[in-house]
Amino acid sequence: MKPVVTSVRLVCGFLAIVFSSSLALAQATPPVGQPPKDMGGWRKDDPRRVALERRFQERVERMVRERLQLTDEQAGKLRDVATRTEESRRALRRDEMQARQAMRDELLAGDNANEARISELLDQMPRLERRRLDLMEQELRELSKFLSPLQRARYFALQDELRRGMQELQRRRVGADSAADRPGNGPRYRRPPGGQR
Repeated sequence: MKPVVTSVRLVCGFLAIVFSSSLALAQATPPVGQPPKDMGGWRKDDPRRVALERRFQERVERMVRERLQLTDEQAGKLRDVATRTEESRRALRRDEMQARQAMRDELLAGDNANEARISELLDQMPRLERRRLDLMEQELRELSKFLSPLQRARYFALQDELRRGMQELQRRRVGADSAADRPGNGPRYRRPPGGQR
């Protein structure tokens, strides 16, 4: 097995711990009277969530540094670029999600759908895709200032592996939640995290 695949699986395994831990806390926390929460019931400022995110980030940075064989200077510059890029990428994901939700709402309206709004949303799709490509080009330009072509290729391959691993974990979590909500699968049938059947 290639070292990069092993490293990715280790990080995805750590992600599984993060998701299962947050899900366990959500199940143990009474929802009545609680403020809105996310990430399986943890607020963004919850010390446990912050600690888990920090540990995950450190694990990823260590893996990237080892796989790309970065110097201290390269690692620092890569961290800066990744932070700036992630802020832009997060804004893009938010806009894409809002556009998809708006389109779903219009389609669900059937004959009452606002066709002018649908046309506007259709026009927005290629603009969002161009933003994604522009963001990637900008990131590549910045990375080319301090990473070799081989390091850049390995970096994007690693990003892709991590992204797919996270998506797979999220799909599994959604599937587990859906199964638990089916008739006959109430809380008394759920297996507690780390517990026995």
